[in-house]
Amino acid sequence: MVRALGFVGVCIVLSGLLVNAYLAIVARNVSPAEYSDFGAFWSIALLVGFGAFLPVEQELARLGPRALRSAAVVAAGMAVVECALAVFVSPAVVVLCFLSAAQFLVRGALIGNGKLAWHGGLLVADTTLRVVFALLAGWLGATTSAQFEWTLVAAVAVAHLPVLAAIWWQGDGEVPVREFARAVSPLLVGSLCAQLLLNGIPVLVTAIATPAERAQAGVFLAAFLLARVPLFVAVPLQTALLPVLAGKQKRTVVTRLAAVLAVAAVAGAAVAFTIGPWLVRLVFGPLYVVSATDLALVALGVVAHLGLIVTTQALVADALHSRVAWSWIAGVLTAAATFALIPDLLLRAEIAFLTGSLAGLLVGLRLLTSPRQESELCSTTSSSP
Repeated sequence: MVRALGFVGVCIVLSGLLVNAYLAIVARNVSPAEYSDFGAFWSIALLVGFGAFLPVEQELARLGPRALRSAAVVAAGMAVVECALAVFVSPAVVVLCFLSAAQFLVRGALIGNGKLAWHGGLLVADTTLRVVFALLAGWLGATTSAQFEWTLVAAVAVAHLPVLAAIWWQGDGEVPVREFARAVSPLLVGSLCAQLLLNGIPVLVTAIATPAERAQAGVFLAAFLLARVPLFVAVPLQTALLPVLAGKQKRTVVTRLAAVLAVAAVAGAAVAFTIGPWLVRLVFGPLYVVSATDLALVALGVVAHLGLIVTTQALVADALHSRVAWSWIAGVLTAAATFALIPDLLLRAEIAFLTGSLAGLLVGLRLLTSPRQESELCSTTSSSP
């Protein structure tokens, strides 16, 4: 298990690098103003995918192939609801609603079947296709956000649909649909709040930016995406962490979390202050100029967000789904209040992301270590088959 998880970790790191290469290719083929639109699309795509269907992946990974058919029914229903809302956004997002359902069904099924190596390889294949399709679009002369949106759609489809067809016969509907939906519901609240905290802020920045601020918003989104590189690794890895966080190993992981986060915060802020602005220009191009202070604030928010992810996955591992929801709700409410109170376009986004992630982390740690949590854990364990 440890070796397989290590391989998945390597694949996810490579996948994260490829995602950033993909975003950089898009940035170098469009103007900063157009990139603000693409950044908003990217955030909406993550909200549509991770926000809605990550709980399906998590429960399918926990329950195994006996829940595949029920998971598919739940995911399809969620995709229809999303589609009804996405028609007001863009055609690419509408298609992504259904493709994301297939994408996360495949990921959850592979983890639930113990095929972690296949899961890691699929992540790399998906992100490699994104880079290839973006390079092809740029070579063909694409210069708008709308044109590059379809490169993401095509990559997800080509990578996941054939695999879904191949694994469909391995699953069954032993777990009732109603039972699966009931388990997913509190996780869905937490997942949507998680993506609102992580990706809602870039959408808001683009939405409230004046025409004169669109280029500034595009530069900020490029820097925000680059600073979040560790999250491109952590977010896909979180479901694969469930076997490690369950049982005795969970205590070790959580105990070491505070020390690791402290070191990461110092290192992240140092990198942001020293080479961060240069790195943004190197990756996205000379038009993308951002201050070291902006990058440092985002880096600190990323560290807090990493801690929040690990803490909530520890709660998922113990089937304490409602506590996952409350942790993310606390983060979103804190971020929303901060965003509303600070007037500056960029500072309000940076501080909101930092305070929201930190508030969610503190609430999650409290719920994870409280005596009430311990008693519920014992009750859940004693009643499980």
